[in-house]
Amino acid sequence: MLKRGVRLVVPRRLVVGTIALALAVTTGCGSSSLASSAGTFKPAHPGTLTVATAFLPSPGFWEGDVTAPSGGFERDLAYALAKRFGLPSVAVVPVVFGNLVTGHLGGADVALSELTPTAERSKVLDFTTPYLIAPPGVVVRPGSEPRDLAALRGLRWVTVTGSTLTHVVNDVIRPDHHAMEVAGRPDALAAIDSGQAQAMLLDLPVALALAKAMPDRYKVAAQLSGSEGLAAALPHGSKNSEAVDSAIRAFLADGTIARLSERWLGADLATQANDVPLIRTLE
Repeated sequence: MLKRGVRLVVPRRLVVGTIALALAVTTGCGSSSLASSAGTFKPAHPGTLTVATAFLPSPGFWEGDVTAPSGGFERDLAYALAKRFGLPSVAVVPVVFGNLVTGHLGGADVALSELTPTAERSKVLDFTTPYLIAPPGVVVRPGSEPRDLAALRGLRWVTVTGSTLTHVVNDVIRPDHHAMEVAGRPDALAAIDSGQAQAMLLDLPVALALAKAMPDRYKVAAQLSGSEGLAAALPHGSKNSEAVDSAIRAFLADGTIARLSERWLGADLATQANDVPLIRTLE
């Protein structure tokens, strides 16, 4: 059954691996045949799975460039979906993040763009079961060591318009200085690079992949309380929603998600997450 606006309730600090046990169901095991999965899949363009994403490149998730994505967790997840549905090709459509979260996928069948399901977004999108658990991660320049909520409040923050993490900064952290708000993630990272801002929030797996790719520029100083997840999204009311959700559940059950996580996000991702200090917040 498709989960809309789902929030995971799991033990703290579990990011990859145990999610497969928590969400495993008795579905098919990644065959290109649809006989063992619920629902049927009809692509917008015959023979092609069209995938929308706002973050390309994004270390660990979408490697390469818009014209030729070369790898990454969500890129390879797209190819796994295409194989399961018997589609020989994948087309990637870059879509502005603000458009994605308001239900405009640029004609794509599905969006794989580090998306967190929320009740508001579920009014315009159908979300699958989450494939990664992703509490907020605090991204700073190397050398910064905020260790409690008071220290976080003293930092200069940058947020991204349309991100669920903007609410966390403004209403949960409640910084002493008004947070700068920018249009997209590249602008937020540029603000940290230039010193205009000292910190931003990213979903923890995204933050860890970024810090792993550019350790001289970024560090994950802390993680906050939370049980958010990253999920695939489809146009609201899509007839393909059940098939894609079934496929994601199968990939969790048969180890596909774990293998992709190990390859692109690091075999030690869960250990890295456990090593990131937890700062508890009260909403």
